[in-house]
Amino acid sequence: MSDFQAKFQYAGGAGAQEGACRVHFDAQSLTLTPENGAAMTFDLGDLDAVSAADYEIRLPIYTGKAIVLRQLGRAFDTVAHDLTDAYRNRAVQCMLLEDMQEVARFNGNFDLAGASGPAEIRLYKSNLAVLPAASAAFQWRLADLDDVKFDSSAYAVTLQSGEARLKFTKLARRTEELAEKIREGMNALATSTAQALHGMLPFLDPDQLQACGAILREGRSASLAKLTTIHKQIPTALAKNAVDKDLKPYYDALAAKAAPGLGYAGFKLIRSEGGASDDADAAEKDDDNATGAMDADADAPETLYWFLLPLAGRSGSAPANVVAWEASSKSGRATYFFRMVEPSQAATLRDPAVVDASVRRLNRVLGMMNFRRRPIYLSDDELAMDPKFHRYAIAARRIAEVREVRASFLGRAAHTSLDAWQKQVESILTKA
Repeated sequence: MSDFQAKFQYAGGAGAQEGACRVHFDAQSLTLTPENGAAMTFDLGDLDAVSAADYEIRLPIYTGKAIVLRQLGRAFDTVAHDLTDAYRNRAVQCMLLEDMQEVARFNGNFDLAGASGPAEIRLYKSNLAVLPAASAAFQWRLADLDDVKFDSSAYAVTLQSGEARLKFTKLARRTEELAEKIREGMNALATSTAQALHGMLPFLDPDQLQACGAILREGRSASLAKLTTIHKQIPTALAKNAVDKDLKPYYDALAAKAAPGLGYAGFKLIRSEGGASDDADAAEKDDDNATGAMDADADAPETLYWFLLPLAGRSGSAPANVVAWEASSKSGRATYFFRMVEPSQAATLRDPAVVDASVRRLNRVLGMMNFRRRPIYLSDDELAMDPKFHRYAIAARRIAEVREVRASFLGRAAHTSLDAWQKQVESILTKA
């Protein structure tokens, strides 16, 4: 990008600066160099918005301060357009979506739980990103959608996911196109899910397979107890067909510690996406074991299988306040342990609905991160200090659910040997 001359104001908190400056930005960062004073540089992911109006560009930063650029002259339209585009691209990276295959882009208005305004909507094969002009970006996974409605009289598209409703308007002639493309994406996921389930559970008849696909969706965990009501052999078949032979000893040892009747299973189809690869995960060795095996994001099978197993409590009256996530495909390098609720609320785990809600919340966050491990297990210092992981640090800071899951993370036991794994598990559970 070229440099631009402007006047700036930097305000908020205790101090303020203003005056003439040079502005430079690229795909990841913006540098502002005052005519008199030290330059400042920050990641575009640190911005809460890029608002351009009345020949001013306002850049609110997550710290609560804001930069206002004025007197850009003829360069105003160019800077406003290019900076907005760079900000949105960086927001997509910080939402860990940049390696997804993009399907289409739309411009319109969104409305979600009181937040509303103009936004760019980017549809991917498995996700939907909403990039507002004046507020933080967010994403929804197509696998989490329950319904898509197109209102031809109001020219509106409404997405339903559980109790949440996301509405799009002011898309003009492209309103119906958005609804159709989202439905196409959902249908493609449903088709792929049915095919994957048929491969895993070939003994199911068409009606049973359809019932199974309704609750065991791609990217979403399903209760093994509910799957048993469809066919009693489903849990056994999943343990046989979805667990890599090298990981079977770890799975069996973990299953022996699980609370009866509270297990969950899930899978995600690993696609060859058309976008950029996950640069940090592809370039670096995974820390899950001492041999330096590649991360699952870089070297994964066609399907990632996993189990979420709440562990049995010592008293037997309630499960322990620990759930284990075991990626059972060959890419699984470790078992991850999380606290389900705050310690003060552990007694509520006697209610299976509380356990179910906790597991689903964890699964949703893992799905938001495309099931990457590093945003979960790397320490705050590792995220903050290693440039390769800076976008993970931004995601952890910006997304409340990610912060909550990181705070609930208890540790991981690497699949180096069964004896070493068991010792790590016992250490983690003792601390928990």
